[in-house]
Amino acid sequence: MAASVSVRAKRCSDRERLENNSLAYRRIPPVIQLFYEVDGRPQVYTLLKDEISIGRSSENDVVLNDFSVSRKHAIVVKSGETWIFKDNHSTNGVRLNGKAVAEGEIKDGDELAVGTFTLRLRDDPSIASYPRGAGKKESTSTFIRPLAEFNEDFGLEKDLAPAADSTVFKKRGSLDLAYKNKVFEILVQVAKTLISADELETVLDKVMDMIFEYLPVDRGFLLLMDEAGELKTRVARVKTSRMTTASQEGEVPFSRTIVDMVVRQKVAFLTSDAQKDDRFDMGQSIRIQHIRSAMCVPLWDRGTVIGVIHVDSPIYVGTFKSEDLDLLTALANFAAVAIERASLHLRIEEDKRIRTRLERYHSPAVIEEIIADSQATGSLKRARTKNVTVLFADLVGFSTLSEKMAPDAIATMLTTFFTFAAEAVFSMDGTLDKFIGDEAMAFFGAPIDQPDHAWRAVTAAMKIRESLEAWNKQREVEGEKRLEARIAINSGEVVVGEIGSDRRVDYTVLGNAVNVAARIEQFVASPGDIVIGPVTYEAVKDRIQAAQMGFFALKGLASQVPLFKVLGLIEKDSASRPTLSSEPVP
Repeated sequence: MAASVSVRAKRCSDRERLENNSLAYRRIPPVIQLFYEVDGRPQVYTLLKDEISIGRSSENDVVLNDFSVSRKHAIVVKSGETWIFKDNHSTNGVRLNGKAVAEGEIKDGDELAVGTFTLRLRDDPSIASYPRGAGKKESTSTFIRPLAEFNEDFGLEKDLAPAADSTVFKKRGSLDLAYKNKVFEILVQVAKTLISADELETVLDKVMDMIFEYLPVDRGFLLLMDEAGELKTRVARVKTSRMTTASQEGEVPFSRTIVDMVVRQKVAFLTSDAQKDDRFDMGQSIRIQHIRSAMCVPLWDRGTVIGVIHVDSPIYVGTFKSEDLDLLTALANFAAVAIERASLHLRIEEDKRIRTRLERYHSPAVIEEIIADSQATGSLKRARTKNVTVLFADLVGFSTLSEKMAPDAIATMLTTFFTFAAEAVFSMDGTLDKFIGDEAMAFFGAPIDQPDHAWRAVTAAMKIRESLEAWNKQREVEGEKRLEARIAINSGEVVVGEIGSDRRVDYTVLGNAVNVAARIEQFVASPGDIVIGPVTYEAVKDRIQAAQMGFFALKGLASQVPLFKVLGLIEKDSASRPTLSSEPVP
């Protein structure tokens, strides 16, 4: 009996001693440990310092190597017997036990979500096993990646060429070398594919082909900025099918909320489940289009966003990983360069087309101005009302001469005369409207504004007459007859622009001023004359010698008009001008 009591007393003494030791142990400040996982391997970090840094950079105490984690994401600070975590203005923030907070006290059992990583806290050093759930990946996370960070990680800053050398990767950024090299290997194939395409639509289709090849995408959309700065859908695809143009014009299933944020903030975006992200509570398109897993990245070239790529999976949660977003971001950068290259090729082809079309009418200098204007406004100048000067030049006696000439000789004669006319008009930056039989028509003051268009027309007329005179001297030596031209010039308001049908258009002028010039040439001007109307005369009278021919009644005009014959330029020491008579010619 005594032995039994002794045993019970000993057991009681041992229990009291254990309890006392446990109380003494509890008075010892707990040792906090962070349990997390990197690349599938459990990690434990003991908080022995008063301040612990967490981030993507290797300079941190706890290194979490993923773009979803900022370089210096957060810190954990000891305050007395407690620990406080603080978000360090990170891009994606910190969540404590599932709630987004900027700062808070942490204790045993709490979970910190930092990017795609979950860190669990334990304050019992006697527990050696890895806590259940520690280090688990977030299944419904949303992450943003600034382009500036992506550029730095992949060596795309202004002072560094795109990183094609692994030694650059070793020197730059904190991302895994093997991972970045894998991205680079894919992009080499992307570059080879895109560089071989010149047509813009081909480039856009190839970009979407590669997105569906390299990423687990169910739907993909490529949008480009139009001339007004609005995003327009250029490619829309669902799995292996392509959406029609009609469906593109309708309700295309992508999120305007996400797209606008990506363009405005110049960030790459990934969400594992947009339906559960509280920042998109107001985004109706996300709910209506059933968007769950999604990525959206800008198409950017040298800092300029020219469009976006939006891909998603409307069924599955957690489809995309951070590596997928990096790959899509890099592909978008290559795609933007290819798109700009194709757009440049398109502009060059359009430039050639415009030049070919305009060479019929305009001098090289005017063509340059027209093309510059069309590139600035997006189209050629449309028909509009302008004050211009119209010129008609007719080869006198051509019909009579042609009856006795061989066809090739007729063609040579006309070609020579029209060449004189074209060169004279182009030398004064005029517009050659058309050749009508043996007559050339031109105008000055459009499409480019020329305040001195009357003077340009008169100068061109004198050049035509001088060229004909030189040609006649040669013809006389060869025993051929002299050729003369009648030239008429008139200024006034006309409609100018591309006028015609859908199948054929001409850049021309229409209006009464044109009709008056034609009638002056047909009914008033004599061989060798340059006859100008009253408005033209008033514009050039200080620079030419002219003789008043009198008043003439012309068809289409209610009253007679005074006309003048150009004699030549005014000599510097002469100011002779005709005095306008007030009496019309009977």
